[in-house]
Amino acid sequence: MVALSLMFRVFTASRQAQLKPSTTFLRSVHSTTSLRSAAGSVPKVTPTDSVSVKPKEVAHSSASTSFIDQTFYEAIDGIVKAPKPKRSRPRKLKSEESSQHGDGKLPKKPARSRRKAVSAAVATSESVSTAPELETAATPQKRRPRVGRPKIEAPEDPRSNLKKYLQWGFGGNWEGGKAVGDRKRMNVISEDACDAILKRMKPSLERHKGCDIIDINPGVGVWSSKLHDFLKPRTHILLEPDIRLCGPLLEPLVKAPDSTYKLVPRSGLVWGHLESVLNEDQLPHQIAYPRDDPRLEERNDTLLVTANLGYHPKKPYKGFSSLAQMVIYQFMGSIKAHSLFQKYGLVRMLVWINDEERHNIVPRTMASRRKGSAEAVFACEKLEEVASGTAQSGNRTREVELDLQVAWNVLQKMRAKGIEIPKGRESFLMQQLFSLPDAETRGAFRLTEELARGEYAALKKLEVSGQEVDRGRLTWLKIFLANDSKQQRRVTALSDEYEEIVEAAKATQDLPNSEEKDVRNADFEERMAAWEENVDKLSGDRAGQVRLNCENRLAVKREKPLLLWDRREIEPLKLEPEEFCPAKTMCLFDIQPKTLIPVLRKDYPNNYDVLEYLLVSFYTMPAQSVKHGLTGLVPGALEWIEAECPSLKDVRKGGNPDLDRLTVRSLSEEMLVEMVEAWIRWPFKPTKYEMLSRMGSATHDASAMEGDETGPVGMH
Repeated sequence: MVALSLMFRVFTASRQAQLKPSTTFLRSVHSTTSLRSAAGSVPKVTPTDSVSVKPKEVAHSSASTSFIDQTFYEAIDGIVKAPKPKRSRPRKLKSEESSQHGDGKLPKKPARSRRKAVSAAVATSESVSTAPELETAATPQKRRPRVGRPKIEAPEDPRSNLKKYLQWGFGGNWEGGKAVGDRKRMNVISEDACDAILKRMKPSLERHKGCDIIDINPGVGVWSSKLHDFLKPRTHILLEPDIRLCGPLLEPLVKAPDSTYKLVPRSGLVWGHLESVLNEDQLPHQIAYPRDDPRLEERNDTLLVTANLGYHPKKPYKGFSSLAQMVIYQFMGSIKAHSLFQKYGLVRMLVWINDEERHNIVPRTMASRRKGSAEAVFACEKLEEVASGTAQSGNRTREVELDLQVAWNVLQKMRAKGIEIPKGRESFLMQQLFSLPDAETRGAFRLTEELARGEYAALKKLEVSGQEVDRGRLTWLKIFLANDSKQQRRVTALSDEYEEIVEAAKATQDLPNSEEKDVRNADFEERMAAWEENVDKLSGDRAGQVRLNCENRLAVKREKPLLLWDRREIEPLKLEPEEFCPAKTMCLFDIQPKTLIPVLRKDYPNNYDVLEYLLVSFYTMPAQSVKHGLTGLVPGALEWIEAECPSLKDVRKGGNPDLDRLTVRSLSEEMLVEMVEAWIRWPFKPTKYEMLSRMGSATHDASAMEGDETGPVGMH
């Protein structure tokens, strides 16, 4: 205790003597003489003297120093006089090194040499020299461009070189680039593409001349200005959120003499911002009709909406695979609810999206048909693909002969209307069609393997040249051509056999009830059973391909084709990646709404909720049979609907006498309407709130008894 007390006394005295303004406890001279003077037992010495004096000599210089004090001083001297590690030199910048060595190659860093340790008992002049001053601020490192890419500078006139301007605006990796906008957004930069599209759409756009335009995400304004010049609208509202990037391109349009543009620096994809321009101040010529006004069901040609929803890569949003699909889904919902701009009547929409997403909006095969495309036929008079990359995508394709047959029918319709395809804008299907020497006289197209080899060779040629290709499609073609041709011929033969069985059943159904009809129906059942047995002998992939081929063929050869893609009147124009920035192809959709059919419009939204309930339940598994889907609704639904909906078993309308052989994605618009009407008549149908609870909704049941917590909604 005595020793500790003495050490504390000496340390405290020396600390009090040294803690003065602008001083530190261990000064830069690294001497302990001040500590001894503070204790009153050691005479003052100069820094020079402290260098040559050994610790033991200093400790014996005072007779009054106790053993504890002497030991304390020796320990302090050993710590202070120990050699300090050499400070590493500041790191040179790469730009300085490259400038010193002339070329851009960085020199090899020399190996670091180790310093020899200096004995703590011997003090040198280096060990007590004043420590070098640290650099107060390091020179900031300059941003350099990517290797092999030149520096991008903003052009004086942005509109003269839109691609360079956007590269500068989104140039996070270029020196001098200004990231002032959303880098994922896609922009139309080709005036030639816009001119070709407007020329194609001219007959249907004539009725919109002098209208009002709501333009969502106009971007650089190429498409907006071309559409404006063609229609000459009385009001053109530009809803652009990236005003810092696109402002210099859009402001000249607004400031032009007698301009009808109105620039609103807000996002039109935020419904609150969109609603802010749907008023009499911004659209003085439009009238918002009340909910029960019959004019809501009329077409409004005095208003047109165009939007750019293209993002690359796709931007997922709240359960949707992309923001574009969510917005289009909500646009479809506004048609039936008469919300947003549809409160002015049925308003046409021209929507740009990423080309990769077009198959989700307008599927080209039954395998891609989902709830959204099935529901679109009730809300849209026309949902047309005007221009796109036109190439097939991935492995969800159907028989090439079927696509060529549909393309040939479309070509005949275009020729009847005098519509020509501009040179260089031929779609991929038209290029295949024109490559056939006997296309004009061919009755049927049986060239699956030949066309597949040609398509594969064309894609490989593009890949070798460094151009962008659809890797999924290329892989599918490679696997298809590598498969055994004997197995493929077997698949085609079984598909043809099913088509023959169905055609025979159609002829039988037209006969009046008689013994002959019963015999033919029995023969139909036998042939179908034998066909299914043969299909089951194939491998799983081959059997699935046969069934999908049969679905696709029946969907095309109905009186009214099931897919909107097969109902098209014109072939889409081909667009190139270089016509957009970034260089990724986009697709333009023409969405023309229509009024709901009477049964859905009556007692809205209750009757429409029935259709929604059926579609949600069915399309959880699109390939399931109708029998399985009806059984999963509620008990008794299968028996009631099977008896009340004759179209489900009508082979002429795409049905099947055995509902276990009919998939839910093959249900036509007529069949679904018939099912909704039968559901409304059903005396034992579940309540609306029971349906919502089965769909996962937590809607409160206002008709339930107070305190009743035993129903489906009240369960916890």
